[in-house]
Amino acid sequence: MTDNIAFVNSLYDAFKRGDVETIFGALDSNIDWFSNADPTLIPWGGEGKGVAAAKQYFKELAAHVKFESLTPREIIGAPNFVTVLGHSTGSLTPSGGRFDSEWAHMFRIHDGKVIEFREYLNTHALVQAYFGGDIHSVTVAASDQTAQLHH
Repeated sequence: MTDNIAFVNSLYDAFKRGDVETIFGALDSNIDWFSNADPTLIPWGGEGKGVAAAKQYFKELAAHVKFESLTPREIIGAPNFVTVLGHSTGSLTPSGGRFDSEWAHMFRIHDGKVIEFREYLNTHALVQAYFGGDIHSVTVAASDQTAQLHH
C-alpha cells in the first residue's frame, strides 16, 4: 500500500512540474479513464479507454484550466487501489471565471501501472466558472452539443 501511495504522490508531483510524459509512462496501455464532468459542458469530462484518452484529457485540461493550487489532502491506500481527496483553485477559459473546488481521484493499480483512473469533481463550481454565470441557466442544444448560457 505504501508503495502505491508513493507512486500516486509521484504522479501529482509530475503534474505540478508540468511533466505529463511521466504520467503517461505510468499508465497501462488499456487504462480506463473517467471524469464525472459532462463533456458537453466541461471539455475534459467523460470516459475513454487507453493512453490516448488520458492524453486528450490533459490536452483539454491544459487548454482550459489555469491552476493556482492542486492539493492532495488525504490519501487512502489499499493493496491495488488509492483514493485521493483534494482541493484546487484556479480559473477557467473561456470566461476567466474562478473556481474553488474539492475533488476525489481514484487510481486502480496493477503491476506498477495505473489501469483505471476515476475523477469526481464539483461540476457545479466548474460549470459556473467555465461559463462565467449561473449554472441554472445553462442549456445544451441537442443539435450541436454546444452549451449556451442564458442571461
